[in-house]
Amino acid sequence: MYGNPCSFVLQVKNSNRSYGLWLVYIDSRIHLDDRLVAYNAALTALCHHASAFDRGNVYASACILDLFLQMMDCLCMSGNVGKAIQKIQGLFPVAANSDEPPSHLLSDILTCLTISDKYIFWVCCVYLVIYRKLPDAIVQQFECEKELLAIEWPSVHLQNEEKQRAVKLVEMAVDSVKVSVNSESLDSDTNVRLAQQFALCHIRCTLVLDGPACCQNLLGKYMKLCPSCVELVLLSSRLQTNGTGGVSFEGFEGAISNWPKEVPGIHCIWNQYIEYALQKEGPNFAKELTVHWFNSVSKVRYPLNEILDTVDGNSSHGLLELASASNPYFLTSSSNQMEIMFGLINLSLAKLLHNDHIEAHVAIDRALKAAPPQYIKHCLREHAVFLLNYGSQLKKDAPVSEQLKILNGYLNDAQALSAYEPLSRRFIDSIEKPIVQQLIRNILSPVSSDFSLVNFVLEAWYGPSLLPPKSNQPKDLVDFVEAIFEIVPSNYPLAFSVCKLLCRGYSSINVTSDSVLYWACSILVNAIFHAIPIPPEYAWVEAAGILGDISGIELISDSFYKKALSAHPFSVKLWTCYYNLSKTRGYASTVVQKARERGIEVG
Repeated sequence: MYGNPCSFVLQVKNSNRSYGLWLVYIDSRIHLDDRLVAYNAALTALCHHASAFDRGNVYASACILDLFLQMMDCLCMSGNVGKAIQKIQGLFPVAANSDEPPSHLLSDILTCLTISDKYIFWVCCVYLVIYRKLPDAIVQQFECEKELLAIEWPSVHLQNEEKQRAVKLVEMAVDSVKVSVNSESLDSDTNVRLAQQFALCHIRCTLVLDGPACCQNLLGKYMKLCPSCVELVLLSSRLQTNGTGGVSFEGFEGAISNWPKEVPGIHCIWNQYIEYALQKEGPNFAKELTVHWFNSVSKVRYPLNEILDTVDGNSSHGLLELASASNPYFLTSSSNQMEIMFGLINLSLAKLLHNDHIEAHVAIDRALKAAPPQYIKHCLREHAVFLLNYGSQLKKDAPVSEQLKILNGYLNDAQALSAYEPLSRRFIDSIEKPIVQQLIRNILSPVSSDFSLVNFVLEAWYGPSLLPPKSNQPKDLVDFVEAIFEIVPSNYPLAFSVCKLLCRGYSSINVTSDSVLYWACSILVNAIFHAIPIPPEYAWVEAAGILGDISGIELISDSFYKKALSAHPFSVKLWTCYYNLSKTRGYASTVVQKARERGIEVG
């Protein structure tokens, strides 16, 4: 597959700063030990070059971080979590009586990372020590630049020694980040945003390790450091309870009172306050809050005497009733796009709670048009739910064609959300001739469309299953799913939902033929095969579990495992699934031998 191995190694050595060549070289290593040696060689070479020529280079930093995280993931999936944690422990100062040498490689890696990548490095190391794996949200971003988005910190039971190790690593991470921030200014919005995301991760991690009391203390410290971080303010507001542990709104009231008038964010805080009140206390209290919101922001925009001239002073709702999204005067001219979006969402909620569905629709439409890229998913959810419940073009029993029309419209609105571009393809941008650039892009397989946006809307409409509740006939289900896959062929989460629905014998679907299950397995495997970059290990393992419970799909299973063990050749879980299948087919010894050739023991 890779031609003459010696020639290939020579090419890598002659271009040892090429992330793409190193990736190919790493993937060409057959045995686990050789793969790990290749990772170390690649990281050493890239760090050496970055230290000499590319210090602070964003691309070099992203490549180094990516290879480090891939190496740690390889250790975890191959059953060597202990070795991964041991590598991380190499960051700790070595005791005088210790025989363990310090980890110069990890120190070199940290030296070459930008501030934003250091945040990600430390969060991933802490997460691995606590949960014995990398965050799913990070693994999904392999071979791409990474962000600290959507990382979940579930509760976990740790032995005292494990907990102390995690706490020690957290302290080291915080100290390291402080040094980096003090030596290099947070000179970009990206760095500031990642600093705030790191703070949120630190707080949620502390909640897992030390409980709510320590979490509140830490949250207070971060809020003093970042008083204008909306996410920290909202987290603090939600964590506050009354004296008996019940619901309290004092946190939101305090946040609104203390928010600096010159800093964008007040409409966002009000939005979350109204949503929280709607969830906890119901529509009547939320309705009153929308009036308070509107009156408070109107007073900022206009003097009190102008307001009294506009409406009857006896009607506290008068000003809100006259307000229109077509002329949103309550939004100051200096408001940024985030403020405009949340202001319009709040107006839509207010109009909805006051039974003015027409103005509510106008407001939510304008909010979607105003939404900046980082908030468009939030706005899409609000818009999708509104259309489902109140929109004339999307009834709950609307045909698939109407749903697709709306989904395509959302995708057009979200064009600013560019798909992650693999780091290995950045070289294309340096090609001077556009025709050559396009030729290379045509040769390479296109990056998959981002299915997360479509699934975000489907979840807003139908819940976690992503499927319409009234798909009570196989044809309805097939038509709907096939139509969605026309938009996003790599949507394997939707395929998972379909298979689970059919496998558990969903009562409202009359599955009378194995052909429907065969179809479901086919779309699942095809979706995973279509995805570029390659889906993470956990997706393949989940698919293997589903396929293993269905009979009559031997050809699909054979094709799946051939691809799966090529994508993740050192996954103990995948090899174990394949071994269990092989025992029913009579070639278990062959699978054991093939796994052993990779350095994996099964059976």
